[in-house]
Amino acid sequence: ESVQRTLMGLVGIDMNIPLHLAAKETLNQEELKTSFDKLTSSRSLFLYNHFGSIEPETLINQIRELATVDKVDVVILDHLSIVVSGVLDKIGDERKGLDLITTKLRSLAEETNIALIVVSHLSRPQGKGHEEGADVSLRDIRGSHGLVQTSDVCLSLTRNQSGDAAERSQLQLKILKSRHTGMTGEVDKLLYDQNTGRLIVYSDNVF
Repeated sequence: ESVQRTLMGLVGIDMNIPLHLAAKETLNQEELKTSFDKLTSSRSLFLYNHFGSIEPETLINQIRELATVDKVDVVILDHLSIVVSGVLDKIGDERKGLDLITTKLRSLAEETNIALIVVSHLSRPQGKGHEEGADVSLRDIRGSHGLVQTSDVCLSLTRNQSGDAAERSQLQLKILKSRHTGMTGEVDKLLYDQNTGRLIVYSDNVF
C-alpha cells in the first residue's frame, strides 16, 4: 500500500476511528491534525516511500541509516517477497535469494541492535487453505527455511474468511518458534473492532 494509506491507518488507530471508512464530514479536523502531528512531528515514525522490487543492498543501507542516524529502534519490513524480487534476475532462484537476504537482515539486526519485524507470505497448502482457517506451521513459511533459522521468534495469524460472521472477525495468534523461551502453540485470539479499527484480545463476553 502507499505511504499515504499507511499513515491514514496509523492516524486512525490513534484516533480509534477507521479513517478509510469514515465520511469526511463526520471527522473532527482538530483531532485529526493533533493525531497527525503526534505521529509525524517528533521524527519517531519513518515510512519508506517505495513501491515494487528493491535491491537488497539499497534496503540494507536504508535500514542501517535509520538505526544509526535517526536512532530507530523498531523496523517493520512488509513484505519480504518485494526484496527477493529485486535479486531474482541475478540469482534466478527464490530460495537462494531468501537465504541471502535473511542472512544479511539478521547480521544487520545484530550490528545495529534493532528489533526487525519481517512479514512473510505463506506457501499454499494442499486441501484446506490458510484463508479458510487451516493451521500454520513453520514449514508453511514461503521459500527457504533460512528465515525460520535466523529468526528469534516466528508468529502466525490465521482466520477463517469463509466462516460465519463471528469467525471472520477472529484472528488466532500462534507462536511457531521462540528461541529464548521455547514456548510455542496457540496464545491469544484477537478480534477486529470495526468501530475503532483496532485489534483487541477476544473473550466470550468482550461485548
